[in-house]
Amino acid sequence: MKFFIGAVCLFGTQVWAGTQLQCQFELNGYNETHVFKPVTDPYLAESMDIGGRFRFKAVVLDSPNQVDSVDLYVSYQTRRQPMILQHVKFIKPTVQKISQANSLTGRIAVYSPFLGKELVYGCSLLEEAP
Repeated sequence: MKFFIGAVCLFGTQVWAGTQLQCQFELNGYNETHVFKPVTDPYLAESMDIGGRFRFKAVVLDSPNQVDSVDLYVSYQTRRQPMILQHVKFIKPTVQKISQANSLTGRIAVYSPFLGKELVYGCSLLEEAP
């Protein structure tokens, strides 16, 4: 019975297809992909560590049936606190139905201020399968 109730709740949260931001990261020859879900409050989005040197935060704000904005923040992790390197904002971006690599941002390279380390990333805003 508990399994059935949990399944009903999960289905109830996915009434419409929705969107997701999919980002690919390259640092020191290592590749990884992360998916970010939309939020209604920008303060709920958390930053993530990339290779112990950079931090990345994606804030995808949505309202019913549309994405209002996508904000991307890249910071360099210093001993005291993160140092912002880049902030990119997309207002009412187009959501892709078919996955195309880096269709929202293209490939972006960001460099650390002290060691010259390179972080390359690209993001796509995709419609989720229902």
